[in-house]
Order: sequence, then structure tokens, then C-alpha cells
Amino acid sequence: MVALGTAVTGWFEATALTATFKWLRTNQLVRYNAIYLTGSLAAGALGYAFHFATGRLLGPSQYAVVASAVAALYLINLPSQVVQTVTARFTSIAAGRGNLGNIPGLLVQLTGLSMVVGAPIAIGLIVFSAPLSSYLQISNQRVLYVLAAASLVVLALSATRGALIGLSRFVALSLNTVLDMTLRVISSVGLVLAGLGPIGATIALVFGPAVALVQSLALFRGLRAQVSGNRAALSDVGTYAALTTVAQIGTTYLYNSDVILSKHYLVAQDAGIYAAASVLGRVAFFLGLTIAQVMFPQVATLHAKDEPHFHVVDLSLAMLVAVVVFLVCIYAAVPGLVVLPFGSAFNPVRQFLWPFALALGLLAISNLIITFFLSTGSARFVLPLIGACMLEPLLIVLHHNDPGAILQMVVITMSCLTVALVGLYGVDRIPSLRQAKAHV
Repeated sequence: MVALGTAVTGWFEATALTATFKWLRTNQLVRYNAIYLTGSLAAGALGYAFHFATGRLLGPSQYAVVASAVAALYLINLPSQVVQTVTARFTSIAAGRGNLGNIPGLLVQLTGLSMVVGAPIAIGLIVFSAPLSSYLQISNQRVLYVLAAASLVVLALSATRGALIGLSRFVALSLNTVLDMTLRVISSVGLVLAGLGPIGATIALVFGPAVALVQSLALFRGLRAQVSGNRAALSDVGTYAALTTVAQIGTTYLYNSDVILSKHYLVAQDAGIYAAASVLGRVAFFLGLTIAQVMFPQVATLHAKDEPHFHVVDLSLAMLVAVVVFLVCIYAAVPGLVVLPFGSAFNPVRQFLWPFALALGLLAISNLIITFFLSTGSARFVLPLIGACMLEPLLIVLHHNDPGAILQMVVITMSCLTVALVGLYGVDRIPSLRQAKAHV
């Protein structure tokens, strides 16, 4: 009897495992998340390889020029995130309505608009290259010229990558990103060894994205023959771009303002501890970004076809919550292992790891809900996001005695934002649940 019970239990367990594996293999959202996460991790590893290789070849003083250029390029290219989201949104709508023939024209339209934004930035870098190079302590002004070119190339590339997201072509997107980063590493090493020094490593920031841009454009060649329809009006694109800009600026501000304020209020040692804890805690936020970007086109496409889409958001939220809980538990259980790369001087970071993972995990959840609203063209998120951007610095100004006090204010802010956004999502979600029950 015991043997029979054991056999039945084993059969049920095997069946459950088989069913779970089959679900994971056939579920599109889970599959896309796995693909995009793998590509993102590979690109991130290549990004570290770029810094490691250039640092070893150039030495600290010359590598500082490259590091400053990369940091400056990140700030300059904040508009590229807006371009990518806008392109993804309208590409998803075109796909949902069966108007794939609109996508090449949409790419031309949005690339042109991005150049209207990018050209003044590039010109400003060239015109003010002397004072900027002096401020950044870069002796060779040509680095600023290269950054100007890189900013334009990355803006153009963000449009094609946005289209790949909108079409849920995450294999192609991952390969394109890996191609970009691989060429950055190879070309930077080659140009530095050729004697070009920091300027050679900076040129790699143009070469990699430029080749990736050409390769990505080739992926859309066959779409011109597809069915076309009415293209989105420029006014609609502009309105949505403004909404996306608010979301991008708001989340970026919440993501960075506490670190800046900690540098102002805390002594140097404590500020360094806080910054290190922030860097380690950001893993939760970055993993959340991949889940949100995979969710975006599916929701946008289903919404454009007026089909049910909340199940995609629910599953994405469940996956993200699981990731956040896992990271918080790991950071709480083995903080010493997490801090190990920083060395023993950063041991005080340990106590702040799991609260940071919680705070930035909550921001990742908020960002996913904001992404949901963006995918449907809703501005519901704007007031809570602006409120959080006002609340966080106010709380930190009032309570900033030590890193723990500042971190508590961040956790409170992120909790309030998450509760507000989840509530707004529920307002949209509950009617669909009632309709589903009514059909049962």
C-alpha cells in the first residue's frame, strides 16, 4: 500500500513537472523574457569587457577619459529611450492592425524627428567642446566630436530597436545588441593597440552602434511589400512622446536623486557606502526593465486589436515580484558574498543591501505598471510619479542623519508610489475581472 502511494505520488509529481515544463516552453511571454534576459546579460558582460580591456591597455589616467565619455554618452542619450518607446508603441499598433507596411515609413518619420532633437545636442558638443573638455579634464577635444557623432548614431539605432521590440523580435534585438557590444570591444582594442589611445576607444562607441544600425535596417527590408494603412499623425506621435518623456525623466530622477543627495548630506565615507549599496541594489531594477520591455509590445498589440491583455500584465507582475523577493532574500541571507567584489572596506554596505533591493524592486514594479499605461496610451501614472519625485527629496531633506535614514525615506517613497500605481492598475483591471465572471 505504501509502495502504491509512493508510485502515485511520483506519477503526480512527474506529471506536474512535465506540465510545468511544457507551459514554460510554450508560453510566449516567458520565452521572450528568457531570450531577452539572456541577450541583456550577454551585452552587459561585453560592456564590462569593454571597460576592462580599455582600462588594462590605457592605464588609469587615460582610461578616465574613456569612462567620462561613456558616462557623458549615457546622459546625452536619455532622449533615445523616449524614441525607442515611442517607436515600439506605434510599431505594436501597426502590427496589431495588420499594417506592417507602415513600419518602414514610421521608422523614417521617427528617425527624422529624433534627429531634430539630436542635432542641437551634437552641435552643442562641437561648439562648446573647449569648455566641456576642460571641465571633464580631457586634453583631446576630438573626443567631444566623436561623442557628437555617437549621440546621433545611437538615436537612429534606438528607433530600429524600438521597432524590433514593437514586433516582439527579441532574438533579433538580442543579437543586434550583442553585435554592437562585441564590435565595441574588438574595435576599441584594435584602435588602442594601433596607437590611437583614448580617442581610439571612444571611436568604438560610434563604430559598434553604426554597424548595428546598418544590420538592424536590413531586418525591415521585406516590410515595404506588406499591407499599409493610415499612418499615425504627427500630433499623436508628439503627444505620446511628451508622455513618454515624463515617464523617462521621472523614473530616472527617482533612480538617481537619493545618491546625489547622499553625496551632499553625508560625510565622504558614508556617501561611498551608500553609493556602493545603491549599485548592488540596482540589479532588481535592471531585471525589471527586461520584463517590462517584453510585456510592452504584447499589451500594446492586444490593446490595439481591442482584445484582452490584462493576463499579460498579471503574469509579468508575478514574474517581477518573484524576482524581487528572490533578490531581497539573497541579499539578506548572504550579504557578505554580494559585497565581496568591493573588498573589506565596504563591509558596512551589508546591512543596507536587502532594503536597497526592496526599494529598487518596488521602483521596478512601479516602472512596469507605468510601462503598462504607456502601452495603452494612458496618462494615469503622471500624478503619482510627479508626487513621488517631490516626496523623495523632501523626506531626505528632513531625515538624512546617516545612510540608513536616507534609505528609509527611499523605501517609504517607493512604497507609496507602488501602492498608488497598483491601485490605479486595479481600477482598470477589476472591470475586466467582473466581465470574465459574468461570462462564466
